[in-house]
Amino acid sequence: MILKFSIPAAISLLITAIYNIVDRMFVGNFVGTSALAGLSVCFPLSYMMMAFALMCSAGGSTFFSLFSGQQEYGRMNKAFGNAMVLSCGFELLLTAFLLLFPDPLLRVFGVTETAYPYAILYYRIVALGCLFQGLTQLFCDFVRVSGKPILGMCVTGIGAVTNILLDALFIIVFHWGVVGAATATVIGQILSTLFGGFLIFSGRTQVRVSRGIFRPEKRLSLNILSCGFAFWVAQMAMGFISLVYNSQLGRYGGDIAISVYAVVSSIMTFVIMPASGISQGIQPILGNNYGSGHPHRVMQTMLEATLLSVGITCLIWLAVLLFPRQILAAFGGTEEMFDIGITGLRINFCITPVLGFVMLATTFFQSINRPIPSVLISLLRQVLFLVPFLYLLPVFLDINGIFFAQPISDLLATILSLVLVLREGQRMKSMIPNSQK
Repeated sequence: MILKFSIPAAISLLITAIYNIVDRMFVGNFVGTSALAGLSVCFPLSYMMMAFALMCSAGGSTFFSLFSGQQEYGRMNKAFGNAMVLSCGFELLLTAFLLLFPDPLLRVFGVTETAYPYAILYYRIVALGCLFQGLTQLFCDFVRVSGKPILGMCVTGIGAVTNILLDALFIIVFHWGVVGAATATVIGQILSTLFGGFLIFSGRTQVRVSRGIFRPEKRLSLNILSCGFAFWVAQMAMGFISLVYNSQLGRYGGDIAISVYAVVSSIMTFVIMPASGISQGIQPILGNNYGSGHPHRVMQTMLEATLLSVGITCLIWLAVLLFPRQILAAFGGTEEMFDIGITGLRINFCITPVLGFVMLATTFFQSINRPIPSVLISLLRQVLFLVPFLYLLPVFLDINGIFFAQPISDLLATILSLVLVLREGQRMKSMIPNSQK
């Protein structure tokens, strides 16, 4: 069951990541280093879009699974309706905010003078896709927790294939540069939204759509936001960290170093993709079993998912450590990028396999409606542990200190996650009747 839900979820996440990664590969190879730096500066934009999308979709789909385990079908539909209203509202507000303040935000993002002309073009077009990014994530999650993970994968797959084809057409054939990359991304998101909406509203999932389910319920909406808040924190923290990275890398290495970070973050997406997929895949399993009163199955799922996640991540991790030059070359790497990037990649990924457990721990607590530990893990790993190291280590280790900050933070987060999960396991064990132990 873990594989049934996790493999399509991992592929779906990989497809989502392709939106930005393909843009970077085409721009790095056909436009140049400064243009790639311009896209890298816009990383926080995509994190902000995904923060609100995941908060609503993850929170809503978690309650959808919990209500399914409790056989409360009317509340399942309301979980979808309220999540969709919240997602649309947040994404439209975000679009307005981004379009009103482009220059101040790009300065906060750490844009350099040479990267600004590329960044502003990309920024303005991609900002228009906020609503479609949010709805794509929402529809994908609800199709998946309805027991149709492969169709959920197809929701994002249609957009990704479109994005790749249009990137090649707009950038290579029409020479539209970063404008082509941004336009291809938004068109792909629109097609994904249309397909996902078709699946949901045509009755091909467990969701039964009626006008009443879209009427906001204060308590349910607050529960959805509370449950998904850990994902909002994680994404916004990643956006904030991108700002710090861009600032520090620009200070110690300029556009070349920022371009290297674009590659590092892209490859990190691939390395942790199996862990992310397993994390999303076990969400309905955990939620359904917890809602139906089977805590021993919850812990068994967590254990088996951890072993699978760490094992698969190790294989991809080894490929990154062994072939860093080839990876950089795929993004249009130059000798200057190789000088910084080969060592940077190896340092940044030195303990990456443990991230599989950290990501599962975050989903574990979110799936059983205990958001505080999830928020704590995300906030400490991405902000309170990481930021001080990003400023302190370069003082002693120069630019390599920036790349050492992430693995040290990940190690501390792993220790914290292990302690919290073991404590929760003991609490669940006490819930099991003696006849079942």
